[in-house]
Amino acid sequence: MTKRYDEPIEVTHDGVAPAAPIAFAWRGRRYEIDQLLSSWREAGEWWDRSKAHDREYHRVLARPAGALATGDLDADGFMRSPGAVYDVYNDRTRGGWRLARIWD
Repeated sequence: MTKRYDEPIEVTHDGVAPAAPIAFAWRGRRYEIDQLLSSWREAGEWWDRSKAHDREYHRVLARPAGALATGDLDADGFMRSPGAVYDVYNDRTRGGWRLARIWD
């Protein structure tokens, strides 16, 4: 199941270009990213300026800060975590980072 949001977040980067998030803060809580699952870029329709956007998405496995990941891997090779999968994006048109959805 997924829940859609479109809320601002504060992102901590790894300092390597292109900068990938290593943590983010949302609704007053910090989340540590355990694994980057995928990245992609979306651009809006060039013929319709009202829908113009340029977004760099990252799908990450993250957990609330302080909650420990076990370090164990599941059958698919992913780390077991008390967290969830989050889609976050950098809005290159408006500026800033946003939380797009949570997969739980």
